[in-house]
Amino acid sequence: MNHQRIDALASEIANLGYDGIAQFDRAEPEYRVFTTIVDTYGATDHVYLLAVCAGVVDYQLLGDAQQFWAELERATVDHGQIDTIDDVQAILGDFMDASVNQRLNQQKRFRLGKLFDGSFVEWFLESYAAVPPVRIWEKLADGLDNKMHKKTIVFAMKVYDILHLIDNGEYASFPTDIPIPCDLQVERVARTAGLVETDDTDVVMDAWAAVADAVSEELGRPVSLLRIDSIVWQAGQVIGKSGQATARRELVDHFTEVGIEQARAEPLASELTTKR
Repeated sequence: MNHQRIDALASEIANLGYDGIAQFDRAEPEYRVFTTIVDTYGATDHVYLLAVCAGVVDYQLLGDAQQFWAELERATVDHGQIDTIDDVQAILGDFMDASVNQRLNQQKRFRLGKLFDGSFVEWFLESYAAVPPVRIWEKLADGLDNKMHKKTIVFAMKVYDILHLIDNGEYASFPTDIPIPCDLQVERVARTAGLVETDDTDVVMDAWAAVADAVSEELGRPVSLLRIDSIVWQAGQVIGKSGQATARRELVDHFTEVGIEQARAEPLASELTTKR
């Protein structure tokens, strides 16, 4: 790990401020959709359950994320209420009939069935508001017989965290060192930012954990790897398409579109592409 590069990147992320970091989540389609759902039905226990359940089937789509979340919004609004477990299941049933969910559809339905047929749903509704959020993460992984770092498990927790942001104006209190998947974007940006010179998963994840710790220290409040992952994933989509100069320009365009001031977007784009 290059600790000098870790500190430099962390400094520019911290320079965005806590609200600036949150802007990356506010740009996600699930933020818009759950803002609408909360405005309509409130941030009820069953809305939180719906968010987690939708997150575990957001993969192998026949379409894009915008279509996926728009279909969830449609199914929820069409149903007209979300007050019971039966309501959540009915909404998800309609949602799973949508064309965007037809790839691996039976596998996705099986995953949802494991949650509703097992102990997770009842436990969640009784406990989620009173337990540390990492406990929800553990129980969700157990309910699906999966590991905590698996992509859909992590993503479901990101959706939960975004809903918590909408509901409370701040993120849930996840620890800074929670496991996230070491996917292509995470590896790519670790290299282009000069944090590492290897694809070794442990080294890459240690580097990003060090970034999260340094950002948290500078801001004086916890910034978990979930938040870093949001920035990295969006940046990686841009960086993978072009050379350094073009990538930097397109990153600045994306960051300003998200709501970051250009004076802060430009140095962040530079730090993310120093080795591009």
